[in-house]
Order: sequence, then structure tokens, then C-alpha cells
Amino acid sequence: MSNTPGSRPTIRFEDLPTADEARLRKRLRPRPTRRTFLGSVLGAGAAVGLSSLVLVNRATDSAQAAYWQDWTNTATGPCATYARDHTERGIQCGPSPMCTTKSCCWKYRNGAGNLVGWHKSAPGSTGYYTHRPDDCWNSTYDSWHWNFSDGYTYRCSDGWTCSAGGSCSKSICPWPM
Repeated sequence: MSNTPGSRPTIRFEDLPTADEARLRKRLRPRPTRRTFLGSVLGAGAAVGLSSLVLVNRATDSAQAAYWQDWTNTATGPCATYARDHTERGIQCGPSPMCTTKSCCWKYRNGAGNLVGWHKSAPGSTGYYTHRPDDCWNSTYDSWHWNFSDGYTYRCSDGWTCSAGGSCSKSICPWPM
């Protein structure tokens, strides 16, 4: 700082005091309001609630998958005589009535009583499809596996195909495993 008589005092930058940065940052940081705090708590609670619903949905899907019995041995059981290298009319699930266009097979994600690759329970373009639980081999299994001559093993799950008029016929969903 230099002062000469009759002049204004001049201040250099170096002469300015420095502020305590920690205290300045603390003062400049906004304090959360009650509304912000409650919003954060409610948002966290909603996130926990929604994530628990995902876990419940997964548990339901696995419980449903455990309920549906799938006969996987192609050498014994319902497929002992037919399943081995079967080529009859190109039908992947034997001589049973089958949805050749796979329109009766559920192709989307698991849920709403349906599992991917199983006979669906849902409306279709010409009527309605429904799963036939416990209708395969001794009223125990819901599907069986079938080795086909193309080298693939198919899951053949039982169901019904119902027309818009109300008549229903047995149908089978062939799904490559």
C-alpha cells in the first residue's frame, strides 16, 4: 500500500487478506431443507420397495417353474418308443396334436402365469390357449422332452386350443431346448 500526500491510497492484490476456504465452502454449501430431506427419504424408500417387488416376482417365477414338472429323459417314460430318432411327418412331439406354427407357445418374458417355451395361457388370434397341467404321463408331468431327427431336443408341453365359439381341442407346444 502506498500513500502519498493528496492521493488516494492504492491497494495491491497482494495486500488483500485471504479468506479461510474451508469456512467459505461450508458457508456457500446450501443446507438441505425439510422438503429436500423428506423427498430423499421417500425416494430411497420407494427404491427399496420397488426392488423388493422384483425379488418377489423372481421367487414367484421360480416357484411356478418348480411346480411345472418337465420329463427330461427321452429314453424312458412317455417317449420311450417314439422319441428316439423320430421322423414321422416332421412332427417334433410325436403323433399328438401339435401347434405347427408355435402359436400356442409362450414366446415373451416369464409372468402372468406363462413361462417362455411352455404352452401359453392367453388369448390368441383365433381364440384362446390354456396350459394343461398334470396331463402328461400318469397325470404327473406337464411336458416331456423329445429327441427329433434334426438333432434338437424339444420340450413338448400340453395345453388346450379353444376357438372363439368355445370348442377346445388338445394341443402341444414344441419348443427347441
